[in-house]
Amino acid sequence: MNENVMNPCIPASIPAAEEGFYFQWHFLESCNLRCIHCYQQGYATKELPREQIFQIALHLDNALSKWGKRGRISLTGGEPFLRKDLLCDLLERFNSSEHFNWIGILTNGTLIDDSIVDRLQAYDKLKEIQVSIDGATEMSHDKVRGSGSYARALEGIARLKVKGFTVSLMFTLHRLNQDEAEGVIDLAQQLGVDALTIERVTPMNDDDRQRLFIEVETLQAIYKRIYRKKLEAEKTSKLKIRVSRPLWNLIDEHIGGFCPVGLSSLCILHDGTALPCRRMEIPLGNVLTDGLFKIWYTSQTLWKLRNKHLLQGKCHGCPTLGNCGGCRAIAYTINGDVMAEDPQCWR
Repeated sequence: MNENVMNPCIPASIPAAEEGFYFQWHFLESCNLRCIHCYQQGYATKELPREQIFQIALHLDNALSKWGKRGRISLTGGEPFLRKDLLCDLLERFNSSEHFNWIGILTNGTLIDDSIVDRLQAYDKLKEIQVSIDGATEMSHDKVRGSGSYARALEGIARLKVKGFTVSLMFTLHRLNQDEAEGVIDLAQQLGVDALTIERVTPMNDDDRQRLFIEVETLQAIYKRIYRKKLEAEKTSKLKIRVSRPLWNLIDEHIGGFCPVGLSSLCILHDGTALPCRRMEIPLGNVLTDGLFKIWYTSQTLWKLRNKHLLQGKCHGCPTLGNCGGCRAIAYTINGDVMAEDPQCWR
């Protein structure tokens, strides 16, 4: 059931009018893997009719047109390369749009063959392909993502790099791979990828919390080690290790960043349902039935997220609020409130 919405009251300064509005569109839910930490609860194989899929694309285009801004979009699933033809049709759609200047693909990398790599070269706005890697070795990665997934992902990365694509890795940090982070940095350098993002796991249920969630003191020590490794790695390679996320500012006040949730980003699911963030399971409405503008301007959850003075616990009044704000998705899944304090903050 969708949340109740307020009567629209559009302010003079609109949140979505910021540069670089970002959409993450999970245009299908089907996936060839079953990762132990995945925030996706279902794996539906039924898709929307093609006409409705492209109606969603039109809604995104129209929103940017009305805002008078350019946008970025990441296409993902499920696993987007399960539907290579549909993926390429959507790439063509956004590549030809005057309102989008950046397209990304989020993938597990296991289905990338030479044929699809050749097709991807046609889209000049395709700026980055992010591949999920959850361990520094075949054993540790496959423990999370399934047998054979490591070898196939590395093969996919190699094919992309040969053709000159910008490739990044996504490493989701949790209790089962918490000793792998520095090794993943080494792996990223060996593979010659362009960037590495390290994200904390968002536990979606009590079992995830018990198995995967890292305690505060342990996380602090891991972040310190990662940051030292980052400084070393960036001296000797082109690898960019992205640390523009909440809590990194507690390691170095010059890094970190505020999450754009509710301000300049939105997640769209395969059926048109909009979420604040893919890891925050709060349905805001459906783009096809409610329209993107109604969702963006009337959602109580989004308006709450925009009012940072409503943050609770140690986040409320924190002197580093302007460069952090905590992870709202983790706060929600652990505490049941999007404005609760980040439970992994050690400040």
